[in-house]
Formats: sequence, C-alpha cells, structure tokens
Amino acid sequence: MSEGVQAPSELDEDHQVLPFRLRDMEPFFSFNEVHPIAKPLDTFQVELRFQSKLAVREWGLEHWGTVGIGVLAFLLGSLSPEILSGGDATIYGLEGLAAVGGFGYFQMLLSFVAWGLFTMQVWRLFPIMRIHAISLLFFWNMTVVAQILYHKTQINFPIDARLGGMMEGTLATLVVIFFIYYFGKAVVETRDYHVEEHHVHEDVRLMELEMAEHSLRGWGLVLTLWFVMITISAWSGAHFVAERGAERIGSLTTHVITGSISVPLFIGLIWFPQRMLGTGAQVKTRAAINAEMELDGGVSNPMATNQDALSAKFQ
Repeated sequence: MSEGVQAPSELDEDHQVLPFRLRDMEPFFSFNEVHPIAKPLDTFQVELRFQSKLAVREWGLEHWGTVGIGVLAFLLGSLSPEILSGGDATIYGLEGLAAVGGFGYFQMLLSFVAWGLFTMQVWRLFPIMRIHAISLLFFWNMTVVAQILYHKTQINFPIDARLGGMMEGTLATLVVIFFIYYFGKAVVETRDYHVEEHHVHEDVRLMELEMAEHSLRGWGLVLTLWFVMITISAWSGAHFVAERGAERIGSLTTHVITGSISVPLFIGLIWFPQRMLGTGAQVKTRAAINAEMELDGGVSNPMATNQDALSAKFQ
C-alpha cells in the first residue's frame, strides 16, 4: 500500500477526478447563522447540492431514459382502468388477473415489460450495485405487500387499527428496514475501506480531508427519503384499492406522486456510491471484507486503527 495519496491515474479507470469538490459547495441558505444547532442542515444542503449538481453534469441519455422507463412502468401499473373502476371484489388472485380484459390487460403487460427494461438498464448501468439494486426493488415490492397486509382486514388503516391485524404487515416492514439499514452500512463501510486503500496518507489531517470529501451524510438522507416515499406510496395505493369504490382520489394522487418521485431517488441512490467508489469496487460490510482478506491469506488491514478513529469522527 502506498504511503502517499495515489494519483487519479492509479485508481480504477472509472474513478475519475471530480469536476468540482464537495468542500467548494456552499449552502443555499446558512441555517448556522440563525442558530449553531441548525448547522447539520447546512451540511445536508451542501452534500445534496453537490450530488445533484454532479448528477446533472454527468447523467447521460441512458440515465434519464432509465428514469423515464421506471416512471412509465409505475404509471402504467398505477393508472389501470381496472384499478380506477374499483375492480370486482368477488374475485382475486390468478382468477382476478385472468378476469382483466381489453386495454386493461394490455396495459398490465406493458407495465411488466417496462419494469423488465428498467431492471435490465439498472443491471447494465450500475455493475457494482447490481445485487443491491435488485434487492432494493424486491424490498420496494415487499413494502407494498406489507401495506396490503395492513389493509387486508383494516380498510381504514391506520385508523381503528388492531394489534391482531398488524402482525404480518409489521413483520414485513421490519424485514425491509433491517435490509435497508445493512445496505446503508455496507455502502458506508465500503467507502471507509476505499479511502484507506486509495487515499491513505501518513498525515492524519489529509486523511480526514479525504474522508470529509467522501462524506455520505447527504446520501444517507436520500436513502431515508426514498424509504419514506415508497412507504407513503405503498400505503396510499393500498388505501385507495382497499375501499373498493374508487372514491379515495386523494390517496391515488398521493400514490402516483410519491411513487414517481421514488424512481429518480432510487437511481440517485445506486448511482452515487458507484460514482464515488469506481466500478472496480465491491459494496460489502467491513466484516465481509475482513473475512475475505483472512480467506485470501490472513492479511490484516494496516489502516484499521486509523479507520476506526476516522469513522467515529465523520459518521
């Protein structure tokens, strides 16, 4: 491992020099000047501005096209004539799918095809995030299932909710939260390892500067916001369908808006770690990385002590 900071040419070929630096960003409005306790808001502003500015500069036609395909797939599945009419409450499952006819059936097929294209594009564009991206899509669907379970016997959930009717939905929700937490943990710990590996320096102050430049506080906020959006979207969609009369138009509107917002948030969520780490990285927790190192020859990480100190300071 080199003692100095590696030049950009020594890093993974896709880990290119950034066109601007995080430390050069300024908040739109300084909350710190109002009160020092609000300083974290400035940090979030700066990091979100940095990420959005970088995305606008670097996202190409394929990225925006993937976002468009995802939104189209979501809308095709959300605004079906079958859903808007309230459906037939006497049939469900495979029998219910078989009963869908005409344009509604064609639209359902188009939605499946669009989601398939969206997944293929995500798989191709984000090689180091493939498994995590597919897992996030799976748990997005599990969030929908959780809300269906909540509404199965409680059409006005959470109003008049009963503990007995919440067990299955709560279990599914906890599984989703558990996975998202460990997904975030894997990205953060891979970032730590990346800084150790590619930006190590004997001067701790320079290491601190590099760790600050690779901050993921803003990304963590995007992850949290995405989870909130998919939860609201899933709840409002289930709330609309549970009533069966198609009268809760406000719920459907909320479902469409929050679901459409969730798609670009999802792309940003998996794009930024890859942009930060380069396509040669593997997103894993530190425990998994250390286990691999031991299996490969028992080589320990000489920067572990420094990393623990830096992680405590910057997380």
